[in-house]
Amino acid sequence: AVAAGVAAAMVSHNPDAVVQAALSVVPEDSWTARSLHRAVSAARRARRDPDGTQLSMERAVRKAVVIGGYPWTDLAPEAVGLAFGAFAVARGDFRESVLTAVNMGRDADTTAAVAGALAGALNGEQAIPAPWSQAIGPVRGSCLPPMAGRHILDVADRLTPPPPDREGAVA
Repeated sequence: AVAAGVAAAMVSHNPDAVVQAALSVVPEDSWTARSLHRAVSAARRARRDPDGTQLSMERAVRKAVVIGGYPWTDLAPEAVGLAFGAFAVARGDFRESVLTAVNMGRDADTTAAVAGALAGALNGEQAIPAPWSQAIGPVRGSCLPPMAGRHILDVADRLTPPPPDREGAVA
């Protein structure tokens, strides 16, 4: 669901197309599909409420997806639902997608990363607030000492082939 959503976001400027792409690759009678449907439906209903607030939208999505009383937060179907719900509440806006996912709690680092990936793919790197991207620097290497000093943008450049029109590009 996430990979399909990100792929669709890379070629579309339509948040609804992103959601549809995710749903198209998930078995209809699965926990993930039910979670996605519930989250996105709740987000759309909440957005139509003229008295709705950011908090009420977040609560609507969370209530639609989270199984009350279930203490474990590391559930992929729940995380996928909450992430797409946050993305739907924010209509693909990067900052709002990430903050909505964080504010809903549960597996917030995962849901914010997924919502951010969807919104980032939809809107491009310019959608990331400058203070957020400027805070990213070379890694310290605390867990993996050989990584010390590497910058995530350098890694991204190494993973992305140069455009075909650049000199030395791979054909």
